[in-house]
Amino acid sequence: MRHPRTLPVLFLVSIAVFVPTHGVGQPPAPSGDIRDLKLRDWEPRSMMVTRTTIVEKPLYPVIDIHNHLGGGKERLTPQTVKRYLTEMDEAGVRTVVNLDGGWGDRLKETLAALDEAHPDRFLTFALINFDGLDDKDWGEREAKRLEASFQAGAKGLKFHKTLGLHIRHKDGTLLTVDDPALDPVWEACARHGRPVVIHIADPAAFFTPLDRFNERWHELNSNPGWLFAGEKFPKRQELLDQLHRVIAKHPKTTFVNTHFGNNAEDLAAVGANLDKYPNMYVDIDARISELGRQPFTARKFFLKYQDRIMFGTDTTPKRDAYRIYYRFLETEDEYFDCSASHHRQGFWNIYGINLPPEVLDKVYRKNAERVMYGIKGDAPKTSPPPELRVQRTEDFEVTGDGSAPVWTKATWEPLHRRGAGLLPYDTQVKVLYSKKGLYVLAESTDKKLTATIKEDFQNLWLEDVFEVFLWPDERDTVYFEYEISPLNTELPIIVPNLEGKFLGWRPWHYEGGRKIRKATSAVGGEVKPGAEVSGWKAEFFIPYDLLSPLRNVPPKAGTRWRANFYRMDYDDKKTTSWDWARVGPGFHEFQKFGTLVFE
Repeated sequence: MRHPRTLPVLFLVSIAVFVPTHGVGQPPAPSGDIRDLKLRDWEPRSMMVTRTTIVEKPLYPVIDIHNHLGGGKERLTPQTVKRYLTEMDEAGVRTVVNLDGGWGDRLKETLAALDEAHPDRFLTFALINFDGLDDKDWGEREAKRLEASFQAGAKGLKFHKTLGLHIRHKDGTLLTVDDPALDPVWEACARHGRPVVIHIADPAAFFTPLDRFNERWHELNSNPGWLFAGEKFPKRQELLDQLHRVIAKHPKTTFVNTHFGNNAEDLAAVGANLDKYPNMYVDIDARISELGRQPFTARKFFLKYQDRIMFGTDTTPKRDAYRIYYRFLETEDEYFDCSASHHRQGFWNIYGINLPPEVLDKVYRKNAERVMYGIKGDAPKTSPPPELRVQRTEDFEVTGDGSAPVWTKATWEPLHRRGAGLLPYDTQVKVLYSKKGLYVLAESTDKKLTATIKEDFQNLWLEDVFEVFLWPDERDTVYFEYEISPLNTELPIIVPNLEGKFLGWRPWHYEGGRKIRKATSAVGGEVKPGAEVSGWKAEFFIPYDLLSPLRNVPPKAGTRWRANFYRMDYDDKKTTSWDWARVGPGFHEFQKFGTLVFE
């Protein structure tokens, strides 16, 4: 095979396809008429003669983002932790994420036993407490508890499938995944840059009757508590819909949907959700039994979404379990038993998908390094570039004060001050688009209009100004920049930025239908140089005709443009700037721009 540590064993007979429900060491099925054999005693042995590849260690060091090591000092004794580390070392696992941290003293004990005693080898996640669910302040209280957990060292938040299936109010109704009471919790994760690893629902067969058609009959007979069919439980699709509503409502929170998006039987649906929600990721834990029985589709999925998939097992560290995952990901072995990776899950064997090295590197470690918090003991990771979903509208008049009713369709997007100890003003922006162009509304607090330039195409950035950068097509490192001052003076330019070299800018003159419609207004004062105000607004319309030299224009539903928004202010001789997508010292680090997603 490809790697020195991969030991091929050729032409072995695959056996032990099923694990009997009566257990090892118990008497086999009684002899007699074979036609009376009970299904639970059926243990077919495959007659397939196939290649077997033992992959002792992965091509790249692994980060297992989904594991349950337990919590508290009584469970995590030095001997237990040593055993975990031994298995990890033997299997080439660099880091394991423990999702059993809890909160309070238990969390602190868990962090001490794992994260603090063995830096870079373990990352512990917190849980929230559902006690007092019906209290009016429960959500806010749990958000504060969660922030305390983050301060103690927790690297993220875990939700079990009990949310949506078992957690109930006093009146017996289920707490839904999208209950507004949880909003403060999701937002706390966004503020602190911690991901949410969330398990919702379960395999599709668990929500169907336990009858002769159920493809996981053996497993559910052994574990009747895993059956969620019937009126007592919500429909599986409704649980998934609840989760996706949460992901849409909290675009700045990172969600890792466990078990391959909690829907490994329907990869088309998982892919559609990844396309729709840029803050969503998936892990592969405990689902190679599903992925491996659709190897062609699964491989295409891994190639397409290679930046959104992470490695996980949901199995306490065992070298043999890890090696089954490696065999699935790295080989073309056919029809092999994967039960050692987790447990027997269905009436089938699986096939390897033989991923390219560059994809394996992302799945094994690079995606986790980018998404998870605390990998390698780093400082808090910077948030990924933001995305703004832009709603469609009919064209309307620009007044400068944002009074048009259609602006209620758009949400405010805040800009962030670049640096500390500077002017404490706020800035926010809204964006809409029509068939003809892009509408932008900016709103800023201020005390004085430090603006004197009354002619267009001047160096407006030397005074108070709002700026928007539009980069419609990443194939061309040329973008459009527009600046507008409180005095309604403008500077439209085209910027060529080749191979990371800012080459200056070119004035972008226009006339007729290419002309920008614009207006400004002051809050609590007049629009004039040096006026004392409480804020100012800018509203403008950029026609697509003006952007015609750039590709990917006009946008349509699903189009993505890279973009950024900035503000400059000079009150009290303090030069202060704000940005939407965090860039470096200059404003022209276009690789770090955010993204506009047109609805």
